[in-house]
Amino acid sequence: MGHRKNSSQGFTLIAALIIMVLLSGVAVGLLFMVTNETRMGGNDLEANLAYYGAESGMEKLTADLSALYSQYMAPTNGQIQNLTNYPPTAAMVGNMTIVPAISYPGGVDANGNPVSNWQTVSAGQNAGLDAEIIPMQLQVLATRPSGASVNITRNVEVALIPVFQFGVFCGYDCSYFAGPNFEFAGRVHTNSSLFLASGGGSNLVFTDKVSAFKQIVMDQLENGFPTNGNYNGTVWLPIASAACPSTVPPAYPPNNPNCKSLPGPGNPPGDASWSGGYPGLQGAANQSFPGISSGTLNGFLINSLTGATNMQLPFVQNSCVSNPPPCTDPIAIIRKAPVGESATSTLGSSRLYNKAQIRVLLADTVADLHPERGAGALDANDVQFVPNAGIARTGLGTEFFGMATKNTNGWVRQFGFPSWNTWPLLGEVTSGGIPNGGQGAWLRVEYLNNAGNWIGITQDWLSWGFSRKYDTPPGGPGADPIDPNAILILQQLNSSTGTTSIGNSGLFYPINFYDTREGEMRDNANGCAVNGIINAVEINVANLALWLKHAAPYTTANDAGNLVNYSNQNGYILYFSDRRGMLPNPNQGNITSGASGLEDVVNSAQGLASTTPDGALEAATYYTYSPEDVDQNGKLDNWGAVNIGYGFNVDTSNMNPYQTTTCNTTGAANAVTGARHALRLVAGGMNGGVSYLPVRPDNNQGGFTVASENPVYVLGNYNTGVSDPYWTGGTNNTPHAAASIIADSVTVLSNNWKDSISLLNPTTRANRAAASTYYRMAVAAGKNVPFPEPGWTPVANKDFGTDGGMHNFLRLLEDWTNQDLYYNGSLVSMYYAEYNTGTFKCCTTVYNAPRRNFYFDTLFLNPADLPPGTPMFQDVVNLSYHQNFTPQ
Repeated sequence: MGHRKNSSQGFTLIAALIIMVLLSGVAVGLLFMVTNETRMGGNDLEANLAYYGAESGMEKLTADLSALYSQYMAPTNGQIQNLTNYPPTAAMVGNMTIVPAISYPGGVDANGNPVSNWQTVSAGQNAGLDAEIIPMQLQVLATRPSGASVNITRNVEVALIPVFQFGVFCGYDCSYFAGPNFEFAGRVHTNSSLFLASGGGSNLVFTDKVSAFKQIVMDQLENGFPTNGNYNGTVWLPIASAACPSTVPPAYPPNNPNCKSLPGPGNPPGDASWSGGYPGLQGAANQSFPGISSGTLNGFLINSLTGATNMQLPFVQNSCVSNPPPCTDPIAIIRKAPVGESATSTLGSSRLYNKAQIRVLLADTVADLHPERGAGALDANDVQFVPNAGIARTGLGTEFFGMATKNTNGWVRQFGFPSWNTWPLLGEVTSGGIPNGGQGAWLRVEYLNNAGNWIGITQDWLSWGFSRKYDTPPGGPGADPIDPNAILILQQLNSSTGTTSIGNSGLFYPINFYDTREGEMRDNANGCAVNGIINAVEINVANLALWLKHAAPYTTANDAGNLVNYSNQNGYILYFSDRRGMLPNPNQGNITSGASGLEDVVNSAQGLASTTPDGALEAATYYTYSPEDVDQNGKLDNWGAVNIGYGFNVDTSNMNPYQTTTCNTTGAANAVTGARHALRLVAGGMNGGVSYLPVRPDNNQGGFTVASENPVYVLGNYNTGVSDPYWTGGTNNTPHAAASIIADSVTVLSNNWKDSISLLNPTTRANRAAASTYYRMAVAAGKNVPFPEPGWTPVANKDFGTDGGMHNFLRLLEDWTNQDLYYNGSLVSMYYAEYNTGTFKCCTTVYNAPRRNFYFDTLFLNPADLPPGTPMFQDVVNLSYHQNFTPQ
């Protein structure tokens, strides 16, 4: 028994040792497994951290590139490469080495800058548009201290998109509420909200993609008036390309299964993306809209939730849409360059003043004539309208600047200057210390030659004459009996003078007419307010085209039209500025800035019959700024009213420019002394199917752009006419110029317009009967700030407070009842008008709407057919994004 016991104890010891060995193995295995998993987990963590670091670097590099192109139209390679010096900081991404790089798959030019080419945008909201494309490749390598690294690449294209490739573009809110049927082809975009409505029983038809950076609203107009009564027509939208085709003439309603009608307000998507009030202030978003936008509507109606972006000009560094003032106002594109600004700076290089080939400048002082050069640059082509100064005309006798004599021929003494017996009709009253009899304003005309030098030609242009027959602007080249070859028209013979007697300075009148929208504070008959008497300087466009060709009769040694540069902009840009009567802006450093200082125009707390502004800044409503603050400086600029009435012997120093005078006598004969000066384009139509507008002399292509910090009025047919087969469904290639007008505001006057009738019937709309007229040009201009509809507006007219909508963007002053307005172009509203600030009003005294035959000029989709100086937006589009696994 004892022997067996000893054997059992030995076995137990051996078994225990074996178990201990096994347990030790398990422990070692577990320890190895845990250590290995920890090491692997650490590697994954390091790799993930490196990836996030690389991704962070890529997003910052992309954002920095986008910001750079929002500030510069064409940054240099040095500016672009400098972005790689600013990867995310340690405070953003810790314990990481981030190395960005930018390369150009398209190569570089002789200066090392990235090469651009005109291509079609391949992605994003602007896909399908032609743009100046710069392909780039962004690369970011991120490395952790452990050695883990990630290398990622993003391909992008920087697209410079011409604004006139949009049928309609709005920098602020955009709206439609036409009574009759209305269609306007081309893409539509707004940087703010889009209001869609159509008159009862009518159709609003879109033919391409529509985008709003903020909201789409269908249940109210932008002034708050509900659309479920008078505006319950149908809105049509394509959900596929060419689904709502534009035809000439258009057909209503559209008949295509992919041209969809949007249901009425309250029925999704009829309430679009927002309903119940102005977006952000009242109402609520339609939570179903993102799905409807990308699904039901196939991306043809979008907002920022489904891909719409905020598109700004390169110099707009603080968006006027999304930021409170002050902002960089896009209207600077039409402003004259100020003292000390470099023409190659971000803003300077965007100004049309610096892009132009011809400048026509008027001002009260020579210092304000060309402020970037100062008074020291005075030469013989800085011409002053001094009393009795005659100009020897080519082949004709001497012609004088008009002089007024107190109490004769309809001339009244100028208020504030009782001792004056005579004064220049082209003179001014803004300068201190004006001598007895006043002084004349200044004029300079100059052109840019191929060497890049500005050459004065004022004397040459004046030598062809500068007057015309009373009340009869020329309709073509050589058409005026007084000065048939005049290019620049400053005055007219008075109403009692014949057609040949011009050798007396007392025989002239200024070219004045009445603008009811500017003159009347409300849409009722107040009378002839001095605020509405506009003085025009006219350009005979047909004669200008002959001068540029150096064609007869402009073949003298002084005529330099053939020396004007046309290659820089593929044609000509004519820049116009008339600062006569313009007072220094006390709210902007007492400089003459280009604004009229006439913002006191809404006065909604006063009744319909009011003709007296209240002198108080209207409260802000929809925006962070007041509807009476078009320049968004936070102040009421009413200082421009001071001298409006002086030339008519009306004291407006009380800041009320709505005081009246006798339009057809006093208003017609006397000098306009305030900021009520404009450019008017005449003789710009078509003969035998060929446009009168200038084109390049070497190939008869290219175009003609008019840029003006003043309002522009277009009188009669422009760049087209009844002989253009386009209007009857024919070719779109009839010989014409690629034309545009970029100005404070643009008003079209029909072939039937007469200045004398406007002065005789300033508020009798029916007596200003229009005739069917044709226009072909892109228009970029200002409108007014919308505001809530006041309670006193007439029951029959509830659109007071709107900006008129894009169907009224071309301003009208006539009774167009049963007449046709034919328009082919692009409508762009980038800024608020700061010179012609009168509110939109219709349809009692100002105008009555025409039959609108509006079309988008599809030739603008070809870069070669764009007007000279077309503004361009920047868009940085992401094309692809991937991680590189090849060794570095």
